[in-house]
Amino acid sequence: MLKNERQDPAATNYPKAELVIIEKGLLGEHPTPVLAYRFDIYTLDPLGRSEYYVDTNCGEIVFTDPIMKHATAETRYSGFRTIETQLSGGSFRLVDATRGGGITTWNADNLSMSFNAAVHFTDNNDNWTAAEFGNANQDNAALDAHWGAEMTYDYFLQRHSRNSIDNAGSALNNYVHVIVANNGNNASWDGQRMIYGDGDGTTFSPLTSLDVVAHEIGHGFSDKTANLLYQKESGAIDESLSDIWGAIVEFFAAPEKQTYVMSEDISLSEDALRSMSNPKSFDQPDTYGGTNWFDVNGTNSDDDWGVHTNSGVMNHWFYLLAEGGSGTNDNGDTYNITGIGKLKAANIVYRAESNYFTSTTNYFQARAGA
Repeated sequence: MLKNERQDPAATNYPKAELVIIEKGLLGEHPTPVLAYRFDIYTLDPLGRSEYYVDTNCGEIVFTDPIMKHATAETRYSGFRTIETQLSGGSFRLVDATRGGGITTWNADNLSMSFNAAVHFTDNNDNWTAAEFGNANQDNAALDAHWGAEMTYDYFLQRHSRNSIDNAGSALNNYVHVIVANNGNNASWDGQRMIYGDGDGTTFSPLTSLDVVAHEIGHGFSDKTANLLYQKESGAIDESLSDIWGAIVEFFAAPEKQTYVMSEDISLSEDALRSMSNPKSFDQPDTYGGTNWFDVNGTNSDDDWGVHTNSGVMNHWFYLLAEGGSGTNDNGDTYNITGIGKLKAANIVYRAESNYFTSTTNYFQARAGA
């Protein structure tokens, strides 16, 4: 067939190496030219075709360029995006078998935590349009969850050479349309899967924006590394780490969005949930023990002693580390910081979380670890 298509009696799908020069880190901040072999590889399972560039010195795949174009989804919050799907029984479903142990996005069908009753989202022609999925059920939110999980996986693989949250290809499962507490205004990582509520339609729309999806998967990454206890200072650090990953994945996949504002896409009645550049604007502290600090030694144990409040301290630390800034904090300390950039700052956080943080790490220990 291939010989006929190309009108070439020597045509073959057998990979043939072509010697080329390509920049390692082509899309990064400091690309470096390397000598590489280019292979055009067509696969049947999983179905795909890509050009792979292999460093001649060490055998590392330095760049992958997909030739086969995949499904297009008109997401709720991020416009048209390319996603991976799976053909099954004559229709396509939100299953990506190309990343680690797979990414699947399930329809919980407005059931309360009944995951065994979840069903697949399906499409007949693999063209997931707003006309079909921007319906009364808000099914297009599932497209954001699916794409967001793919982008989070890609970020950790490309930037940190990490294969899913456990570095062993752990499967990622999204459950959309779950009846959750707080009138639907919640998303969570339950230790095994990502769960997304539909919002109440007044404060929030479905909680599947890119930064929220990456935030929840970030909790899974924390479980597999530092495994921070979810209360008081260690819990605040855990929340901040998830915000950081939400911000960085958003910058990685959709740099046009507001990197340092959390959940701006899903917010209906206010701008967002949190700001890393200005935590006080959302009643969070930007200084340890300063204004808005939740007393972790007090009798008030709301929100596990303020884990979503005191996270503002580390959030602001990350912002200053990446972008720089000057001023005076709530302790009267003046500072003048030159930022090192988002990617370098994220490298520091990744190494600190995966190598130095433990389950009981507090803010002073986090400072030392970072």
